[in-house]
Parts: sequence; C-alpha cells; structure tokens
Amino acid sequence: MSYYLYHFTDYRNLESIKRHGLMSWRRLRKEKIPHYPASNDLSRDLDRQKGLQDYVRLCKSPDHPMAYIAKNEGRIGNYAWLRIDLSAVQLALTKYSNKNATKNGAVVDGNLSTFLESEDRQAEVLVFKKLPSNLITFP
Repeated sequence: MSYYLYHFTDYRNLESIKRHGLMSWRRLRKEKIPHYPASNDLSRDLDRQKGLQDYVRLCKSPDHPMAYIAKNEGRIGNYAWLRIDLSAVQLALTKYSNKNATKNGAVVDGNLSTFLESEDRQAEVLVFKKLPSNLITFP
C-alpha cells in the first residue's frame, strides 16, 4: 500500500475543493455547490439504499477503474488524482470497505483492517461528509 490515499475528480472541481474541502455528493447538493460528479444515478441510488450518500470515497492507488469508466462514459472531463494524507482514516465516523462499498457482499465497517487487508483495487475509505482541504495535495 502507498503512503497516501487517493480520490479522482473532474479538473473543474479543483477550485471548489480547495475552498470547501472534498464533500459527499449529498452535502454538495444540500449546500448547492456546483460540481461535476463522476457518479451516475445508479451509483447514487445504491448509496442511498446502503446509507452511504454522506461519504466521500478514497482509494489505495491512483489507478481506480471507476476513473476511467466515468471519463469514458462522459460523466467527467479530464480528471485529476488528489493525494490524501493518511490521517484521513482517523476522522470521526470514517468507515472502511473491502471493495466498492455499494457492491453485493461488501464488508463496510469501522475496522481499518477491512480496508488494509483487502487486495481489491476498489477497496475504500469512506470519510463522513467532508474531508478538509488541508489533508489534500492538489496537482
């Protein structure tokens, strides 16, 4: 595992993230902050069903397949990988998943080892509501 966590986003979101931090899609909508989401309606529906709509997703490395899929499907334009300080795992109400948290059979819990011991490329750290910009290294 690397010494950082990662998150991909459309380049057009960078200035907003620098100002507001990295926020869950639900919080962005609630606060009416314009953004370019990589997720689609199905993804957001699955989040709602699993109670994960208030979480920001972080991954182990900057090669997460969803970045390429979101770009190829036209949901985002050019994208950037944000490097996230590992202290994000200690934020209040953080959860961990052994794979994409919305997939069937995903283990989502409060145990960091669920994430660390997973070999799945889509294992996730889920930060509740907002990741402060001071924990983010921007491209």
